[in-house]
Amino acid sequence: MRIYSFLTSSKRLLQLAGLLFTLSISYISEAQNDLSAKMSALLRDPVIQKSQIGISIRNTATGEIVYDYNGSKSFTPASNLKLLTTSAAINLLGSDYTFKTPLQYSGELINGNFKGMLKITGSGDPTMGSDKMPGNSSYTEMIRRWVSEIKKTGISTFSGKLIIDPLVYEYNPVPIDYTWGDIGNYYGAGSYGINLNENQYVITFKPGLNLGEPAEVMSMIPWDSSWTFLNHVYTGSASSGDKSVIFSSPYSPTIFAEGSIPMGNLFSVKGSLPDPAALLGILLIKEMQVQGINWNGQLVVLHDQNENFSSDKITWNTIYTEQSLPVSSIIKQTNTISNNLYAECLLKEFSTKKGVKPASTNTSINYLKKHLQSMGIDTSGMVIRDGSGMSPFNSISPNQLTLLLFKMSDKTVFVQSLPVAGRDGTVSHICKGTGEKVRLKSGTMNGTTCYSGYIKTDSGQVYSASFMINKHEAKNRTVQRALESAILAILHD
Repeated sequence: MRIYSFLTSSKRLLQLAGLLFTLSISYISEAQNDLSAKMSALLRDPVIQKSQIGISIRNTATGEIVYDYNGSKSFTPASNLKLLTTSAAINLLGSDYTFKTPLQYSGELINGNFKGMLKITGSGDPTMGSDKMPGNSSYTEMIRRWVSEIKKTGISTFSGKLIIDPLVYEYNPVPIDYTWGDIGNYYGAGSYGINLNENQYVITFKPGLNLGEPAEVMSMIPWDSSWTFLNHVYTGSASSGDKSVIFSSPYSPTIFAEGSIPMGNLFSVKGSLPDPAALLGILLIKEMQVQGINWNGQLVVLHDQNENFSSDKITWNTIYTEQSLPVSSIIKQTNTISNNLYAECLLKEFSTKKGVKPASTNTSINYLKKHLQSMGIDTSGMVIRDGSGMSPFNSISPNQLTLLLFKMSDKTVFVQSLPVAGRDGTVSHICKGTGEKVRLKSGTMNGTTCYSGYIKTDSGQVYSASFMINKHEAKNRTVQRALESAILAILHD
């Protein structure tokens, strides 16, 4: 009787399971049909009809793909690639991981005169001296603080060596595929072992009174007087916007700009520092003099791993350590405003965490790919050339991105690092008034517009979604509006 009862119960359970499975399949099929109808409007949009289009929508509760249009094809992701870098930063470095930059000295102080060595060892901290990072101090405040700590040792005359060591990262700070038109501008700044003020300087121009007149340079801050700036920037119409481009390369003292700025008020543009480690040393010396330390020393900036300097056998005493905010804060800023420098340094830090010195982009990409594979993500067809998405040769499929989003959906730190559409950063202009139901990472470059992230529908269903549009000729804002309509259609189920 007990056996019969068990079999009967089991049969009923099987019947119930079968019914639930049928209902589940029916629900998925209905959801797929509904999404297909909603996405067809996007696919018919003349703005993108001749473009390469990839869409993947995945049920975040089950991991099931509920809509796929070229989802397995590879596309240029632009800054959507930062989703890979920032998710791996949480898993490989840890949310509480910080960058630490020590100020150390070796040698004796005699009657206030220091003839030893003062060394600043870079940690690759991309936020160092940047008040653009919420909760951070500016580079001027930071340098004042450092010199104040140096003064506390009793130094009144510096006759020794000030050594700036950025060798934690490889000599070449720029990924190989960055374009020439990007490298000199702030968003194309290299990722060095020592970074300062996000490796940016600001040029303030005064436009001419008439169209076509040269624009006058009013100031360049921060700046190394040994650099040369060649100005070929002219005055454009009042409505022309910023049409200037800055050209420079790492470690080169020659910088030039061309193009135009709009007629009217003073106009500022941002360029990338060619050698932040050297600039840090110069600014430190200036601040020492401001705070009353007599400078008779020598500035030594290490650039080559083979330079004739070894500190291994020297006893160093730590004066002060500059510590960054945790990775959880850095990835939030990385994704919210799409900060390329932060992403590149986070990528290189994967090598540092493994004990590799100097850390390099290529070595870290290998660690990143292995990590993705360990998560169960097939990386075939995936091309990763940097950590930020600046390279036009990066490629990834929408299905790979939504699988990553699904795998990371239980990591609150990661999910909350994505900007809220209609409110934050690069997606503040779309999906306004939707609360926190849409969190997306944008990705844009010429001819490329992408959005990937999470959409919580009115009924409570959460989707991991990726929209990737390549090879379009429209303005990015026009394509973004088309994608916004598709996102809102999903949202209002």
